[in-house]
Amino acid sequence: MAQPAVPVVVARVVTMNTASGQPFVGTVLPARTSDVGSAVDGRLVELPILDGQHVVENEPIAQLLRGLLEIEREGAVAELDRRRQVLAELKAGSRPEEIEQSRAIVAGFEARLAYARSRLTRLGRLVERGTSTVDELQDAQTELQAIEAQLRGSRAALALTEAGPRLEQIAQAAAAAAVQEAEVEHIDDQLKKHTIRSPFAGWVVERFTEKGQWLSRGGLVARIAELDTVEIETQVPESSIASLRVGADVRLDFDAAPDRAWIGKVARIVPQADLRSRSFPVRIQLENRVVDGVPLLKGGMLARAWLPVGAMDNVTVVPKDALVLGGPIPIVFCIDSADGKTGTVRPVEIALGSAIEGHVAVRSGLQPGLLVVVRGNERLRPGMQVTFEALSE
Repeated sequence: MAQPAVPVVVARVVTMNTASGQPFVGTVLPARTSDVGSAVDGRLVELPILDGQHVVENEPIAQLLRGLLEIEREGAVAELDRRRQVLAELKAGSRPEEIEQSRAIVAGFEARLAYARSRLTRLGRLVERGTSTVDELQDAQTELQAIEAQLRGSRAALALTEAGPRLEQIAQAAAAAAVQEAEVEHIDDQLKKHTIRSPFAGWVVERFTEKGQWLSRGGLVARIAELDTVEIETQVPESSIASLRVGADVRLDFDAAPDRAWIGKVARIVPQADLRSRSFPVRIQLENRVVDGVPLLKGGMLARAWLPVGAMDNVTVVPKDALVLGGPIPIVFCIDSADGKTGTVRPVEIALGSAIEGHVAVRSGLQPGLLVVVRGNERLRPGMQVTFEALSE
């Protein structure tokens, strides 16, 4: 029984006037690498990371001993609470009970003053009659003066109680609370520094210490490399650098990942040549691929970058989606058709060149005008019957 035709999407092999590509050897580099160290002195009590482990941004990667700091923080927080309560008490002003108490004290001294005056008057009469002594009269006068002084003091205290705390006292209490708040913040900052965190998402590529060791300020804990995006650095001679532009597409080959099509972009052209080789560093940025938690491209891998340099010429190109990789030689599936709707597929081995605006140059194996499969090619086998439609631009 004949198998039904497989539906696919096709595009034609075309030519483009562009610079011919040349291969350059390069090295895979992480987009960012950070040697993470300790900001404070301390003993390492936790190191939950291993070489090759993936970490997310701000994830704890090491913990220093922090028991003494936590005790200091408890005391500082308690003192801050006390100072805030003092400030709140001053801002609230005098309580009605306190004012009533001060008024009662004033009233008591006023009553004692009235009694002392009456007694002094009686003693004065008794002295005139000779039934009392001058000493008793002087004692009464002294007692009267003392009560008058106490009354003035109680009235002044009543006025202060009714007026409430002075603004200067409130300001002093607020300043004291602010100083203590800064002390708590300082301890919190120290506690944060005792937890060492990853500065960005990446992979642990090296550990520099072990649990239990003493870390001095600035001591290294681990090296973190960002590999979600990588850069390929290659050296381009001065004879070719003039035709290279930032943003240009670059096809890349990796011996460690030959079964995938890799196309990056020129990210930077360093305007300083090596004085011995007269070549300029060129950085190509590429999105990595992570399989089972492991990046396919790793730091230090060998790469070959097909840079669009050289003389302008008509170059045969195919869409990059037409490439079928994974074998010893790249192939595309061409379609032999008589009616323009159905046909038979056949694999064609090709030699690839540089990347050009979503296409890849083909140095041999194809002629312009041929139909190649760009969608559905992953399930094709030689000789299969297909129905096809053209790729919509």
